Amino acid sequence: MSIAIHQPFILPLNKNFDGDKGDFESLFQHHYQPLCRFAYSLVESEVLAEEIVSDVFIKIWKNLDQLVIKSSLQSYLITAVRNQSIDYLRKMVRQRTQPEEHCKALPSNYSNPEESAISDELESQIERAIDSLPRQGRTIFRMSRDQGLKYHEIAEQMQISVKTVETHMGRSLKYLREVLRASQAY
Repeated sequence: MSIAIHQPFILPLNKNFDGDKGDFESLFQHHYQPLCRFAYSLVESEVLAEEIVSDVFIKIWKNLDQLVIKSSLQSYLITAVRNQSIDYLRKMVRQRTQPEEHCKALPSNYSNPEESAISDELESQIERAIDSLPRQGRTIFRMSRDQGLKYHEIAEQMQISVKTVETHMGRSLKYLREVLRASQAY
């Protein structure tokens, strides 16, 4: 889904911006709903989409004095929302791929065999889904998740562009989300 903000909106987010609350409120009102729709297309949760967009605007407000936008404001906002959405999806996948680490941190007085079996099955489904990714996408995904490498580090090691890494991660996360959603439907 492509977001279109039909009316251009220019806000001087540079050294001359005096932090006027009214200007920032106009920016927020003008872009909030379209950005929420865009975030929703990525995370498929209305509440989460609104939280992501709000977080982006909070970061902008907090960093106005240091903010330098090298592209159009529209491009900047869409990129910021996309990156925040991807960060959430990464966190979600990381939590799903490491369920036993989260469980170890929680004290438990008993072991529930049914929950253990479900957890093992989910972990197995995730591993099968990761293994079914195309070779380069799987390699990039594992470098990011298992080794904790940043996109630019992966790009350097694989001698590809950061954009290629982003594309593969986006496709991988989308595929994994679809596979997990389909498996939960059964």
